[in-house]
Amino acid sequence: MPTRLKFGVVGTGVGSSFISGAASELAKEGVLELTGVVARNRAKTEEFARKYGFKTAYSNIYDMIGSEKPDIVAVSAPHYAHFQIALEAIENGVNVLVDKPMAVNLTEADELIRRAETKGVKLGVIFQSRFDDSFNFVKSLADRGVLGRLIMGEAVVEWYRTEEYYAGSSWRGRLATEGGGALINQAIHTIDLLLWIMGEPESVWAKVDTLGHNIEVEDLAVAVVRFRNGALGVIQASTATYPGLPTRLEVHGLKGTVTVEGDEIKFMKTVEEIPTLKPPVKRIEGLKSWERPEAVPIENHKRLLKDFVDAVLEDRRPLVDGYEGRRSLELIRAIYRSSATGEVVNLPLKE
Repeated sequence: MPTRLKFGVVGTGVGSSFISGAASELAKEGVLELTGVVARNRAKTEEFARKYGFKTAYSNIYDMIGSEKPDIVAVSAPHYAHFQIALEAIENGVNVLVDKPMAVNLTEADELIRRAETKGVKLGVIFQSRFDDSFNFVKSLADRGVLGRLIMGEAVVEWYRTEEYYAGSSWRGRLATEGGGALINQAIHTIDLLLWIMGEPESVWAKVDTLGHNIEVEDLAVAVVRFRNGALGVIQASTATYPGLPTRLEVHGLKGTVTVEGDEIKFMKTVEEIPTLKPPVKRIEGLKSWERPEAVPIENHKRLLKDFVDAVLEDRRPLVDGYEGRRSLELIRAIYRSSATGEVVNLPLKE
């Protein structure tokens, strides 16, 4: 396999811009060759291709795969389309990096994992925050026992999206096409981080509602999680909390607490003072997802994509593979079931 892999992307929206910007940087470094970009609007697709340096614009994935024979395809289409597009690439022996959520339900997620293993290709999910310096620092504190036994984790995503954000989209705000609302679209990154750091969930009780928008899916959600290690967790998610606040992740142990706001560590205190243990210095710009979803630096996407490229070249699992990408989807699906039934839902979840 050549060291310079051929890369294609499906979609021209915000998510595609992130991963394509990252791919463009890696192309300048000689890691990738940007081949084709796929979307329905021909003029917009051609403009997108010129902007990021892709060779050719296509209107469907079949022509792109047949003509370009890419090594990697990134799928950043509307949620409902992730499964079919990713499956088409996998069936053609292409390594697939799919945006979050990897599918709209666990049946589809499990089938993607199964087919990728059968075809011998890599399947990754775009959870770029796992590659952020601040969150890696918190993960290391937890894993090294600096915080002591973990007892509580909190994921708070109180954002604001206008009515126009939903009304101007053909798929957002609709259960069949988005698969859910604030949880599966906006809060899923922070939920992924919560699970990554706190461990496997055992059960969840939740309530979701729609209070601020004329949509089919939730714009408000609250959940209480019991983890297998005995810790408790709280998830709060919204797209109706004006004017929108920075995302917050809190991890509490018997020997310390750390709080991340946006992507910056705002508070850290441990029983044992370790002079060499200092939080990373963050960029001034920081994350602005609660204000504008497009205002997120691409560095973490670049790190994630480079890891995926290396996984293909080294024939190993990417750090965020299909199994890792499935974890947050499973918990979100359990939250929806708990809210619908009014009952505590145990995990693992069967669908």
